[in-house]
Amino acid sequence: MRVLIAVGHAGIYAGGAHQALYAIMGLRRAGVEVTAVWGPDAAGDSEGLARLREVCSNVIIMNINHNPTLASLRQFRQILMDFDPDIVETFKSSAQYHALFGGIGLNRFGLLFYRGISRQMDYFQELKYRLKRVDVVVPNCMALQEIILRSGRINPRKVQLIYDEVDPACNNPEMVDGSGLRKELGIPEEALLVTHLGNYSVWRGQDVTLRAVKILKDRGLDFRMLFCGEGTEKLKPLVDDLKLADWVTLSPYRRDPARVLKISDLLVNSSIGNESLSGALLNSQAMGIPAVASRMPGFDESVGDGETGVLVPVNNAEAFAGGMAKFLDMPETERRAWGAKAHRRAMEKFSSEARVRRRLEVYQMAIDNRK
Repeated sequence: MRVLIAVGHAGIYAGGAHQALYAIMGLRRAGVEVTAVWGPDAAGDSEGLARLREVCSNVIIMNINHNPTLASLRQFRQILMDFDPDIVETFKSSAQYHALFGGIGLNRFGLLFYRGISRQMDYFQELKYRLKRVDVVVPNCMALQEIILRSGRINPRKVQLIYDEVDPACNNPEMVDGSGLRKELGIPEEALLVTHLGNYSVWRGQDVTLRAVKILKDRGLDFRMLFCGEGTEKLKPLVDDLKLADWVTLSPYRRDPARVLKISDLLVNSSIGNESLSGALLNSQAMGIPAVASRMPGFDESVGDGETGVLVPVNNAEAFAGGMAKFLDMPETERRAWGAKAHRRAMEKFSSEARVRRRLEVYQMAIDNRK
């Protein structure tokens, strides 16, 4: 089987692009021949691009990060003709449009559209998914599958769930070395550490987490809070306003989420919209770190509520403070027991091995549909 993975406007680790990377890694381990087509954003990420080229020998960087032009359609069409894939799976709208229009008349390959964002679809997105040329729409969780099917105008048989997968680096927590990272970040070795992984955005709800931290500090709980992601420096005015500078660390985006989770005792995800499954939640579960997260569609699939973490009402700092206190107050042995359950659950549902088996099943469905 030959598979072409096309990713639009994203670097190697931005948005759903990291899921494309993990899919490529799983497919290559399964012996599948893969070509990767990425937008030029990837060229500015030398470290990420090097990792992609380690796992995929055929990587093409082209202008696929914007709506198609005649030149970009010609280039993508030539790639399709040269590689002659059995499957084309696209991540991001611009890649989808290149595959649709650049592949006109080349009907042999199965065409898949990945969707990993929980916003309700607009008319044009729905129309795009209804096209006969699109063989499979791939939601990354059941909640998103329900959103896609709710319109009633997309053939249910073409909507095929494939869960996102954990970063392979998180598969074996015992092999992850976090030594020296607390010192690097200025976090005391003995402090309980709560981490919020994710680039800054209003819809990620980092302000909710900060207000929860303030509530817990006023109650006298002793812990440190780490925000790790691009743009987290924008939180500094609120940190100062809440007088939390001595308790909160703002770190830039890092490429070693497994190491960050290794030094953490608890993960928090207080998103208020848009996310569907959350890579941070998947990776924390795999690393054996319990989580407190918003009760959002999809998050209840990432986290086993009351088993591997706690889900609380969205945009509610008091509720988040209560969820965090549950784990900060419990003995370390009990917290580790929650983490052990989280790891087992993540490996059963979100490991690379489980996900590549499902992906190959869906690919075969698309190939059979073309035939």
